[in-house]
Amino acid sequence: MIPAIRVTGAAILAALCMSGAARADIAAITSQTAGMLTLIDTDTGAILTITPLPGNPAAVAIDAARGRIMAVAVDTGLLHVFDMTGRPLAQHKIAGAPFGLAIRPETGTALVTDQTGTLREINPETGAEVASWPVGALPSGVAAAPGLIVTADRDADAVTVIQGDEATTWPVGQHPFGVTLHDGLIFTADVLDDTVSVLDPVSGTILATIATGERPYAVAFAAGHGYVTNQYDSTVTVFDAARFAVTGTVDVGDYPEGIAATADGSRIVVANWFSDTVSLIDTATLQVVAEVDVPAGPRAFGTFTAPKP
Repeated sequence: MIPAIRVTGAAILAALCMSGAARADIAAITSQTAGMLTLIDTDTGAILTITPLPGNPAAVAIDAARGRIMAVAVDTGLLHVFDMTGRPLAQHKIAGAPFGLAIRPETGTALVTDQTGTLREINPETGAEVASWPVGALPSGVAAAPGLIVTADRDADAVTVIQGDEATTWPVGQHPFGVTLHDGLIFTADVLDDTVSVLDPVSGTILATIATGERPYAVAFAAGHGYVTNQYDSTVTVFDAARFAVTGTVDVGDYPEGIAATADGSRIVVANWFSDTVSLIDTATLQVVAEVDVPAGPRAFGTFTAPKP
């Protein structure tokens, strides 16, 4: 059975249908409770495919350049690899207690946080461990840009910044979970402080602390703004990405977690863990234009959107 698309009004439905090919991204949504991977068309809200993904999956990342989707199943410790249609390609056992996931853009390798205090780099074709780095206590999120890797070390209240052979630790707020790179800066969602920390990766200076709703989880960027999911408030905080000032709040589903932007910046996609929905936010109007029903427990922790192939 394909889950339903619920749209918030006739005028918004018309805008959604007229949005055109420029918004034709896919969103890869991991449903932890149901053990599924769902691909959604972010233009129309249509479900493209639903693929079994057992083992309580949470983290997911799309490597659009190489046509791969990857996800980590927490209970089984497996890295799953799919093509861009959701067809399974491979699965690999990862050492330790794998959780967070990002794609290293230079190589297409998987960067997987091991909650025992290690970051592992995995070849997604063979499952071989290419490299590893010690990081802080209970690392969760990981983000990467050319020449730069950052982990959010939750129980260390810090991030580990890896550049070349050097790894540096910088303090941030309490219990950073999601970490995002934007315009050369590091943004962490500090769960117990209800803030986002803005960090210079070179000097370790905290440039700003942005107030959020209760229990922020992850951050995404589009159209000159940052967007933060607030688990306990069922909202998304919106802030100016240049001035770091809060500009608005958007109501979404219950217990929002994963958040990502479409390639053209016109949509923000939010996975609502407790309401079993995905919210599509129009960044021009800051309105939720659709709520898509998905299999139970959507989390989608990572960079999970990319242009359709």
